[in-house]
Amino acid sequence: MKIKYSIVLPCYNEFKNLCLLIPQLLKIFKKKRYEIICVDDNSSDHTVPKLKKIFKKNNKIDFILRKKNRSLGLSIKDGIKKSTGNVIIVMDTDFNHRTQDLHKMVKQFEKNKFDMICGSRFLKGGSSNTFFRHVCSLVFNFFVNMITGGNLSDNLSGFFIIKKKFLQQKLDKIFYGYGDFYIRLLYFVQKKNLSILDFPVKYNLRRYGQSKSKLLRMLISYTYETIILKFKN
Repeated sequence: MKIKYSIVLPCYNEFKNLCLLIPQLLKIFKKKRYEIICVDDNSSDHTVPKLKKIFKKNNKIDFILRKKNRSLGLSIKDGIKKSTGNVIIVMDTDFNHRTQDLHKMVKQFEKNKFDMICGSRFLKGGSSNTFFRHVCSLVFNFFVNMITGGNLSDNLSGFFIIKKKFLQQKLDKIFYGYGDFYIRLLYFVQKKNLSILDFPVKYNLRRYGQSKSKLLRMLISYTYETIILKFKN
């Protein structure tokens, strides 16, 4: 079966970043079968209409404009539901996730036939964009693995490649909320005993705009979601 990649890019007010990111992705995947799906959470910077004008001649780029119930997890779910590829890629659109790391992950995926590849800041060769965030996330990862029984090194990166068939039955159980979707995703894929590669990635600082995430609020929310996940499953 030939691989077709569906690159899902959830975004909110990331027009300037996407103007740079999309051309980089087009270069990486130019010799592959692919589609790019930008899922916009009703941005005030008019991301979708502006990008449609810029990339109007490229039929491999699609757009979803979500006008209600803003959510990172739901945005990714909508992108997956619309996708036509058999391999899903999800990455941030603010350049936290580097395209050079994605290029290496794709090569590993095609070479070694893994079911999933997960980007990790905490392996040798990986790094976060600030020391404080790195330490807080590292400690929290120990907590997540202790509660869930997992053994992957980064439960928060949200940077991954996975065969679509492993997602279709769990979409509603996994993809909602904010970054906690990734904790749920890794929990369920590990229970399936899939072949998973932990892959080192380096986080960049965002290129344009302001971060929407608040670290303390996220950690409190993710702690609750992790405990609920364990007790419900």
